[in-house]
Amino acid sequence: LKDGAQGDKDIENILKKEIGTKLSVVVLCASPDSVREIMIKAHELNFDNGEYVFFNIDLFSSHNATARPWFRQNDTEERNVKARKAYESLMTVTLRKPTSPEYRKFSEEVKARAATMYKNFSYGEQEVNSFVGAFHDAVILYALALNETIEAGGNVSDGLAITRRMWNRTFEGITGTVSIDENGDRNADYSLLDLNPETDRFEVVADYFGNTKVYTAVDGKKIHWAGGRDGPPPDTPKCGFDGSLCPPEKPFPE
Repeated sequence: LKDGAQGDKDIENILKKEIGTKLSVVVLCASPDSVREIMIKAHELNFDNGEYVFFNIDLFSSHNATARPWFRQNDTEERNVKARKAYESLMTVTLRKPTSPEYRKFSEEVKARAATMYKNFSYGEQEVNSFVGAFHDAVILYALALNETIEAGGNVSDGLAITRRMWNRTFEGITGTVSIDENGDRNADYSLLDLNPETDRFEVVADYFGNTKVYTAVDGKKIHWAGGRDGPPPDTPKCGFDGSLCPPEKPFPE
């Protein structure tokens, strides 16, 4: 599901047509407000009963925005309650945020410089976006490739030669291990966030490291599956997508 539904009816029709008839795993790629509207409608259609799983792709939001994405101060209590219940069925995939002392120091320095250079801008209490660190490491990558090109007697204007030296290499950057594959794409690290029902906040329960292709659960954390389940739901809902696998308790009259 992508951003673009124009209203409740559009969202309801999409959910009924796609999820209600053939899907139990849903990937959402939309703005935070749109995701919330979709999940509220999913709750009203009983798609948060534990037999369906929603994954939200959110690479840009800050920690403050991803901790309680279901809550809106300016919305009604009823809709916040619906959203809170619906988000038990949703997990968020986001870029892994570095936690090293070096990155924390880098983040504080960026915030301090921003406050000095841009008088009308302030990060406030928010952390520096992960992409800021990625831009920093991109400059380091370019510098490494440029220096190697010069040392090899190459031309600093030979963009192709410099670019090729960026491919298929690994180095330590401010964001951690930076791994570039043979196509020049970064093997990114991701985190999986799940709603903790005790705190009503999303927290990291697992990390995926692109360099090693390893999925690692966070110590002391676990996925809280909706509907009181101990594990992921089956591929097909218990009663089938159309309910045909659960005959009525009373037989039809002859």
